[in-house]
Amino acid sequence: MRPRVADLAILALLITPLLVLGAQKKEYFTEDELDTIRDAQEIALRVPAYFKLAERRLVFLGLMEKNEKEKEKERKAQEQYEKEKKKAGDKAASVKPPKDEMAYLADFTRSELLRGYIQTLDEVMSNIDDAYSRKQDVRDALEELEKFSRETLPVVEKFQPKSDNEKLAKAEAAEKAREALEGAKEALTKVPKTEKKKKN
Repeated sequence: MRPRVADLAILALLITPLLVLGAQKKEYFTEDELDTIRDAQEIALRVPAYFKLAERRLVFLGLMEKNEKEKEKERKAQEQYEKEKKKAGDKAASVKPPKDEMAYLADFTRSELLRGYIQTLDEVMSNIDDAYSRKQDVRDALEELEKFSRETLPVVEKFQPKSDNEKLAKAEAAEKAREALEGAKEALTKVPKTEKKKKN
């Protein structure tokens, strides 16, 4: 097989691991999550959407804390709930508590949550490669991938496995983060910087 153009060859480094994983493809996202991804058509929307799903898994595993925006949202929902309960008086029991947006992740095992993180990185790398091959600007997406994999690698390495399956999932997740980080760094040396629009 003939090599692709130099730049594409660099980006191809990002998705080489996909070929290895292709044979054992299993879905680690829910249908609702997949709908969210499908709705985010442009790469500028899709990459952050994927990373949000990966972060949720790391938070659910107790490896990361929710970000300030999510904490604030939860605090406001709790305050609203308390107000409604007070207002309801005798019927306070009928007031529904705020919905836990991450409760659905309890349906996954700890290994599956880590594999969801791996799938996120795979999908992001594949999306970047696809966008690049269609001559789209992928600089921002590559920067996000570099930052996300750099910041979450030490987080994944904190995971304490309780079984051989979890040990394997942890090793694969850390390896995937390293591959993503190195691939993104390499690609960033080849992809030109995006001209930032000046704010008026």
